Amino acid sequence: MNKTLLAGLLITAIMIAVALFGGYFAPHDLKDQVKIEYIVNDQGKGEVIAPPVRPGSNYPFGTDKNGYDLMAKLMDGAKYTIFLSVGIAFMRVFIGGMLGMLLGYFRTNPAGRLRAPSSWNFLNGIPIFLIFWLMLIGISINPSLSPLAISILMGAVLTVVGLPSVVSSIKDKTSVIRDRAFVVASQSIGAGHWKIIRSHLFPHLKESFLIMTVQEVILVLTLFGQLAIFNLFVGGTTMNFDPAEYFSRTNEWGGLIGQARNSMYLYSWILFIPLASYMLLITGFHLVSNGLEALYKKRYAKFSHF
Repeated sequence: MNKTLLAGLLITAIMIAVALFGGYFAPHDLKDQVKIEYIVNDQGKGEVIAPPVRPGSNYPFGTDKNGYDLMAKLMDGAKYTIFLSVGIAFMRVFIGGMLGMLLGYFRTNPAGRLRAPSSWNFLNGIPIFLIFWLMLIGISINPSLSPLAISILMGAVLTVVGLPSVVSSIKDKTSVIRDRAFVVASQSIGAGHWKIIRSHLFPHLKESFLIMTVQEVILVLTLFGQLAIFNLFVGGTTMNFDPAEYFSRTNEWGGLIGQARNSMYLYSWILFIPLASYMLLITGFHLVSNGLEALYKKRYAKFSHF
């Protein structure tokens, strides 16, 4: 195992542990709220305590503008951020991988033939988050469904929207493997289609599936962040009127970043602490992806002995 992979696994393992057990170690409950009060210290000096509270000994990450502990919110939102992104990535690769293998194996055109450019290629220029935003904006603001139901619904839509790129990639890889000598030899001795897919195609693609899953996690996390800029938060958005304010219902990290955009100058910790956590999580998965690629490249590299 290389150092890049080890560092990535260490970071992601800590993040997953926070998502699973962080709630038990949070210094404050999610419902604990700092309220405006006047306190007289031991020297007889008065002090006004009002939210938001800066990071300190009592609140290591400080509080948000409403007085709620930011560390407790991050620990609560970690499970939505991590497990939903991993679940979406897994379903994309599982469904897209199966479809891609079948399409690549049972293709009718020769592999060497260049595909004609499609007039639909212009659709690749449309940002995917814009499509997703248009599909879900109507049901995500002050929704009647529970946060879990909205998260599952958003996960299903994100899975479907991300399938074409996975199918296309796996189809191309499968087409190349299908024409290799060992597959042609199996066909010549009478091996069935499913035998070839199970015994030859999948073993040669399993590393690609694993790396692609990690890369899809990064893409999904990036998409969470892009949507949050437009006030579309995972699990739904609570919108208050007069003044218009947006709050994440699940404390998902992209949502915490999106709802804290206006705190950049006065209460910067409300924005930068969730942003740092979010960037650290993406960095962890990025290191895992790079580490896996380096590991498999070294494992399957062919050295000349002549």
